[in-house]
Amino acid sequence: MEHLSPERQRLLRLVLTGRASAADPPSAGAPIRPDLAALPGDFALSGAGVAVSDGWLHWIEGPGPQLCAAMGQIAADPRLARARLLSVGWTDRRRFGRWPLRQAALHHHAAQLLSGTSWRPEADLLALAQRVFDDLAQDHALGSFAQSDLLRRVPDFVEGLLDCDAEPVLPVLARDDLQVRAGFVEACLQRLGQMQEAAALGLAEVALAQTRLNSLLQRAGRPSQPLDPRGRVCLVLPPGETEMIGTILKADLLRLAGLSVRVILEPAIEAILAGLRDEAGAVVIVTGPRMRDEAADGRSAQLVAQLRQALPDRLILRGGLASGPLADCAERLALLRHRAGLAPVQGIDWAAMASLATLIDAGPQGAMPGLFA
Repeated sequence: MEHLSPERQRLLRLVLTGRASAADPPSAGAPIRPDLAALPGDFALSGAGVAVSDGWLHWIEGPGPQLCAAMGQIAADPRLARARLLSVGWTDRRRFGRWPLRQAALHHHAAQLLSGTSWRPEADLLALAQRVFDDLAQDHALGSFAQSDLLRRVPDFVEGLLDCDAEPVLPVLARDDLQVRAGFVEACLQRLGQMQEAAALGLAEVALAQTRLNSLLQRAGRPSQPLDPRGRVCLVLPPGETEMIGTILKADLLRLAGLSVRVILEPAIEAILAGLRDEAGAVVIVTGPRMRDEAADGRSAQLVAQLRQALPDRLILRGGLASGPLADCAERLALLRHRAGLAPVQGIDWAAMASLATLIDAGPQGAMPGLFA
């Protein structure tokens, strides 16, 4: 099981968003914004920039003091007068570690930041940012020789799962790194789904492959509940859903990110609601299948609608293949939990934030009051 080394801990992550102006329109294939490109390399920042049809999104990550100090320089640029802070919080790992910020390319996405003449609601922009950066995270992961090599091994591994005389083993990287494992397993599940849709496999064969895969995952080791959790999450498997592997891996990834996770497996909505009320305040994620896309009115969508009606004050999210890469589920949840309320970038005292980040970085890890909650 992967253990986080000190140099991978206590990183700060900002997601910025802004409108494009007529004098500074987004352009596909251009270098990242000059105000970010000019930063000294010793800030140890990484991230990605995205040009959308009427603005831009930036993901910036690095040590808290250095990132806040850099933002003090960035915010002085007059082109950031329309910039807003979408999400800010601590993270235990870099999501775009191989992309130094000053060298990152500007990607083009068809999404829009505006609805009419006003900013979209914050929740809509967060959802937009999640989708955009999920796409980039997949590009980033596939740029790694190790992970792309793993993806090429998926067909043979799945054939081994289906062969009763074979003894398939998880590749070493998928065994030792939980995020790599999640990406590899999700690719295997999708391969099984494609084979089933092509009538190459029956239900019994798919069940056999999933059982053997689950056995390999259990033997590879799983993280325990954190002793001092940073938050709580309830994972709910919809009644009648039999695909459990994605739910298990999601629980492991969220625990590794420092969250306390309870998995609720109940056959009736009344029992599910009782369990969720026992976990007041916990984020709720209704898990879905990873072998294939679920219909818009599938089991998880129906359960999400029921839970939102019964628990209107709770954050209830829908999982499954359409929600984004399994390996990035903790990062997507953090983006929501660390929402910044569209704070103006030029209205923040970044020098004070850098000092506060230094103090927090030197002591027990926690959330910054207010803005960094």
